[in-house]
Amino acid sequence: MDNLSLWELTQETYRAIVPTYGPVIDHFCTETGLNGLAVSWLLAAFTFEPETISPTRLQVRGPYTAASAYQAKLAALADKSLLAEVKPSEYLLTMRGEIEIIRLLKEVREAIAEADPLPLVASQRLAALLEILVHASLDALPPPNHWSIALAYKLMPAASPPLPYTEQAVSCLNGYRDDAHLAAWQPSGLSATAFETLTLFWRGEADSLEAVSQHLRHRGHSLRVYMHALETLRARGFVECDDGHPHLTQSGKEFRQQVEVKTDRYFFAPWDHLNPDEKSELADLLLQLRDNLQTRTKK
Repeated sequence: MDNLSLWELTQETYRAIVPTYGPVIDHFCTETGLNGLAVSWLLAAFTFEPETISPTRLQVRGPYTAASAYQAKLAALADKSLLAEVKPSEYLLTMRGEIEIIRLLKEVREAIAEADPLPLVASQRLAALLEILVHASLDALPPPNHWSIALAYKLMPAASPPLPYTEQAVSCLNGYRDDAHLAAWQPSGLSATAFETLTLFWRGEADSLEAVSQHLRHRGHSLRVYMHALETLRARGFVECDDGHPHLTQSGKEFRQQVEVKTDRYFFAPWDHLNPDEKSELADLLLQLRDNLQTRTKK
């Protein structure tokens, strides 16, 4: 199995773990009056400690969202006394916020551990193989930088029980994938909004400026921002507009495809720390875990 197929299998397995703790998240949201997105900001605040959480820091991994949108979400958590604003637009977890997030992590990990369908030795081996990839990624020389994976690694639980460790190890690799993707396109000089607009055209998910703005309304940007993004793409020769309908040029397609190629090159470079037999073993264990969890979910 090649690296990309192995990564896709890893993602499928990760998604199969989610239902094991979904009810815990739902119960927590009901208790606190939060939604899943707000919970993610609390987790982010926890990983940033002792530094503050702020729109500026959140935009390192998520530059596509407007600072004002991040600010509104953080202020809402402060209104619930889960965050405290210590400087303008900079927040720390309150004691209540920290107690709540530590409780949530504990309950989530207990639920994951209880749902582990693999024999202990097999589950431990899966965790150990993923640990090799995580540490190899953390130790790799830039590019990419290690912003996202380093923050995710701060949430690593103890190695025993093994399935919560496996779940967070994959979360770390997801962070490194984001690090690699950012490193692949940001040197181009495009803004985040221009790059995301380009990506929508590349995926065939939008065929007009209005469609772009509607598709990305959750980012908190005005239509004018995407108008400027489109003008930037036209100036770079990545997009042409015929009868008001923008479409990618060959240059735009090639640039966007090269971003994927470069992302893969950065992301998979540390995977050479596993030999072919270990990758085959990893694939077998992931398949066992995925299939067992999916079967349980369908019952």
